[in-house]
Amino acid sequence: MKSFSQIFIIFVILIHITEGFEILAPIKNSIHNEEFVSISVKLTEDEIENGVSLEFKVGKSYFMFGMNPERNVYCKALKIKPGKNIVEITYTDQDGKQKKKNVEIFRYSILYKQSEEPPAKFEEKAFHTRSNEDRCKKCHDMSSLPEELIPESPEKSPCYSCHKVLTSRKKIHAPSANWACNYCHIDVGISYQRYETPFPISEKCFSCHEYRKRIWMNKKYVHGPTSTGQCNICHNPHSSNNIFFLKKPIWRLCTSCHAEKASGTHVLAGFVFGKSHPTHGRPDPSRPGRELVCSSCHNPHASNYKFMFNNDYTGDRYLCQMCHKK
Repeated sequence: MKSFSQIFIIFVILIHITEGFEILAPIKNSIHNEEFVSISVKLTEDEIENGVSLEFKVGKSYFMFGMNPERNVYCKALKIKPGKNIVEITYTDQDGKQKKKNVEIFRYSILYKQSEEPPAKFEEKAFHTRSNEDRCKKCHDMSSLPEELIPESPEKSPCYSCHKVLTSRKKIHAPSANWACNYCHIDVGISYQRYETPFPISEKCFSCHEYRKRIWMNKKYVHGPTSTGQCNICHNPHSSNNIFFLKKPIWRLCTSCHAEKASGTHVLAGFVFGKSHPTHGRPDPSRPGRELVCSSCHNPHASNYKFMFNNDYTGDRYLCQMCHKK
């Protein structure tokens, strides 16, 4: 049995271990869908007075702050990889002594093997609860989204200061480009639903792309992500470096699920080029200036032909004649 003095010493040690700066975001063991994570750290008064630097690190993503005596909260968005990520924070004081803390998070996507199944300890955790927002409102506008759909400028949106990194990629989806976040993220005034989007997300997507719904859902064969309404499996609803806001270039995206086609050759053995038909790395004769990819032949959403052929071709030879006209 431990004596009172031993218990007291353990208690003091525990206090010492847990003292110091606080990681406000991301939330421990939370699941994320984007390739960026917002990090926020709050320092104590002693750390503000004696600090030299504060370092944020997630894998190869890294950022360092120099201390500002008038600032006690530091925020930055960094890239995260698919699967488990460790967000590491290092505080350094004037004597070179360091304090380190970290939180584990998980980036979920079925497009990567390492991120298909989050371990049991990781959960979907909404950040925009009233209690979390109360901790941020000293520096950030945490008011509800404006009633008007499009703000006068990006800076007028209460979302901009924290989420501007979501529009940093080459191609930006119109609602994101205009910071009309309330097209898709609705503030219903309930803490655990604040700014959530519906599942499946197609309910929101088809509210603008209604004509696509009429075309695709009347086809005989509908591709899995389309039929289940999970447009965001393939498309990033904010921005992307790829055509059509895709999360990967087309060939890499398709072969993420259809790995058996990743050899780069397909269709009929001996058909062309001595082996079989290529699936990428060559010009697309039917679309000048474009590369041959899976969507050159297959419709990624829906078709009236069982192999999801473009133009609803019901026979292989008609599809071949798109390129092989002679």
